[in-house]
Amino acid sequence: MQTALLETYTALPLIASLLVQGASGLFLFRIAKQFPNKITSPSYIKLASLFIALLGLNSIVAIFIPSLLIFSTGVFIANIVFLAFLILAGKNLAQIRIEEAQTQEIATVTENDADNGEDPLIEVGRSVLSYVSESITGEINLVRLLDFVNQTQMAHTKADGGVIFLADDFDDLIAAKSFAGNFPPPYKLPVDLPHKPVRVETNFRYTQFALGETIFGEVASTGKPALIVDGEKDSRIFSNGPEEFLKPGSYIVVPLMVKDRVVGVSGLARLPENAPFGEAELRTATILAGFAGAAINNIFSVQEILERADLEREASIASQIQKTLHPKRLPELPEIGFGSFFNSTKGVCGDYYDIILARRDRIAVAIADVAGKGIQSSMVMIMLRSILHLVTNTTKSAGTILDWVNKGITGKIDMDHYATLTYISFSPEDHTLEYATAGHQPMLIWRADSKQVETIHQKTDPIGIERSSTYAEMKLTVGKGDIIILFTDGLIEALNRDGKQYGIETLSKTISASTHKTAKEIASDVKHHIQAFIGSASLHDDQTLVIMKIKA
Repeated sequence: MQTALLETYTALPLIASLLVQGASGLFLFRIAKQFPNKITSPSYIKLASLFIALLGLNSIVAIFIPSLLIFSTGVFIANIVFLAFLILAGKNLAQIRIEEAQTQEIATVTENDADNGEDPLIEVGRSVLSYVSESITGEINLVRLLDFVNQTQMAHTKADGGVIFLADDFDDLIAAKSFAGNFPPPYKLPVDLPHKPVRVETNFRYTQFALGETIFGEVASTGKPALIVDGEKDSRIFSNGPEEFLKPGSYIVVPLMVKDRVVGVSGLARLPENAPFGEAELRTATILAGFAGAAINNIFSVQEILERADLEREASIASQIQKTLHPKRLPELPEIGFGSFFNSTKGVCGDYYDIILARRDRIAVAIADVAGKGIQSSMVMIMLRSILHLVTNTTKSAGTILDWVNKGITGKIDMDHYATLTYISFSPEDHTLEYATAGHQPMLIWRADSKQVETIHQKTDPIGIERSSTYAEMKLTVGKGDIIILFTDGLIEALNRDGKQYGIETLSKTISASTHKTAKEIASDVKHHIQAFIGSASLHDDQTLVIMKIKA
């Protein structure tokens, strides 16, 4: 009876151990499913080692105390400890899982914010580009854009003052274009400048520096940003005096770059009583300077396109005006034949020629080359033509007519649009020729009797330079078969691909080879010859030729 009772007591712990082991197995299965990477962690290895140690200790005790009750009780206790550890571990892992989920949620929100452009610097870049787009579609104002960039940089770096310089590539200078706030000058002020806030600010607003001069010129020269934490201790900063508003504080100077080229410099300042700039502000200023450089480049590009379009449109209008001023057809007279050709170069539009039959006893021929291009040169041509057609009908000499033309134009046109002019007056009755020139190319005469080219030239002032300039005519006699050649400098200065000029000598030889032809045919021969000479080379000036051949 007692043996049966002892066996019952021994079986109870074993049965309980089986139940506990089943529960432990369920916990292990759940943990393995939810946290597969945690099962092999050091904590579970320690737990397994502890359970094995408890069972081993129980076996040792059973050797010294051979009792089934003690052995089964030891097994039961070991399983209870194991189950308790599993329950605590499960709770900890569940808490870790919640925290990881929260972290992942925060990371997802952050990524979404970044994708949605929540970064303030990105938003600033968008605002700058938007401002540039509005400027391009409206009135382009570079200074207004620079003021906007300056204020934006000050706001995002918490600067007390800001300045922007633009570079002048021709003079190697940078000049201040935008100024705002309180900015203690980091450069040496002029000795005679009063230390008054208004006077100092005015000096700063309109100052300029050579590349390499002052901290601004240094950054413009090197293209590297500068962070100055304490201006009092930095050798690149000049302290201008004891006045509070002149005491240097902290500075940031960054270059405005366009494709590795410095187009300007941006400077930011904090007063001494405020916290100095740091690396974060330097990074912000550098990024914003990149946006500013791109914006300035866009404005420059649009301005260049608009200027080129204006010039092309103006040149097109001027070319149309020029064509209307030239004779529609050359007269064919019993005593004299005419030939001509005009080859215009895009955007130049400076040559003018005319044949004026205002008097029965005189035939007037004029050829001119107006300096400059566009509408202005066309207006000068119109003035020349109007005056010539008005005064040619008089009995005055060729020199007097040029005097009148010069006095009628000088002071009414810009100095950049003066004109060279040759005027000849031919009398068919006695074959006399009056020749007067105002700084124009020489006149050539091929003499039929000598078979030689004669050069006729006078040294005089162009039309429109000095009102007091005087002009005298030369009187010549021409005979039957003589050829008179008038031209502009664009013809003899034409270059071929080797850089060689066409020249007066080549022109004379070409005409000498065609003297048996009519004036029109001679002009056509010269045209074809010079086109073959130039080949694929570019033209740089208008080309005009007028041929007169004495027929009787």
